[in-house]
Amino acid sequence: LKPFWLKPFELENLSPSGGSGFGHRISPAMKQKKTVSSSRRKSRKAYFTAPSHLRRKLMSSPLSKDLRAKYGVRSIPIRRDDEVMIVRGHFHDR
Repeated sequence: LKPFWLKPFELENLSPSGGSGFGHRISPAMKQKKTVSSSRRKSRKAYFTAPSHLRRKLMSSPLSKDLRAKYGVRSIPIRRDDEVMIVRGHFHDR
């Protein structure tokens, strides 16, 4: 049963749920884990409401090439008084 209100070119892009699919982001073809949500809303909520012991891992930064060679590790969690270079967002030029 095809929706009568869709134009012929829109019928080709129907999502499996039956809706037109417009206004929704494209989801990956297959999820890696059933227990982890791929929803943008849920992942943002988990990020901003994470407890401090998990936020420490989320707030990690890659090291420069000389520090990477010195410590033998690619990235570490940042701490107070660490110097970081902001490369994205509103404060990237400061």
